[in-house]
Amino acid sequence: MADNSQAKKKTDYPAQKPGIIKKIEDKLEKVGDVIQEKIEAAGNFLESEWNKHNFGPALANFVTGAQIQLISKASGHSLHIVQDPSGELIVEGKGDIGPQAWNGIWTVFNDGNNQVHLYNYNNFLGIVDGETKVIHVETGAQVPVEAKLQLVLSGELMVSLQSTVEHGRCIGINADGTLLSPKHCFASDEHSLFGILLFKTTGQQLLEQNKEEKKDQPMEQAEEKK
Repeated sequence: MADNSQAKKKTDYPAQKPGIIKKIEDKLEKVGDVIQEKIEAAGNFLESEWNKHNFGPALANFVTGAQIQLISKASGHSLHIVQDPSGELIVEGKGDIGPQAWNGIWTVFNDGNNQVHLYNYNNFLGIVDGETKVIHVETGAQVPVEAKLQLVLSGELMVSLQSTVEHGRCIGINADGTLLSPKHCFASDEHSLFGILLFKTTGQQLLEQNKEEKKDQPMEQAEEKK
């Protein structure tokens, strides 16, 4: 499952930046090739013609193979992986928004019943012993049960991510982008809500792959197929 190309080393991830983040409001942000013209005030997630086709009802974005960003309602930034001062990988809600923010793009594995695994390279999002953690899983190894998250829908465009092991605990972000302890996190609380920005689906990946294969075909071979 955890094979979105080669694994990343801890040292490949950017260092945690101390200090206060600026909330993304009333400024232009670039996502892909589309200039975002406004933030939806209620949810702090980006809205544009492009996103109208790439958000959709939130749960519809969690298909196996999809690549998404989780945009915190509380901080207005993405959930991403960074290194803390000790060199350990942690997750926080201070990330940039857009395809350049590779450490905040999560690949989906849908296990059914709105339960998912979310991973960035070989690093999974999970809740372990009451704390939100980055769980490293070697390629081919079994993914720990703590990395399976239950999706809870809020409206059509927001979800919370609850532990399937520790009842009632979910991933939460404070307004400053720091982690809220799952012990104090509730699915109905805005600190636990995320908008979903969809970058690529399995269908899009197959289309792109087919395009590349056609480009690589010799001209005469392409003519034969017509």
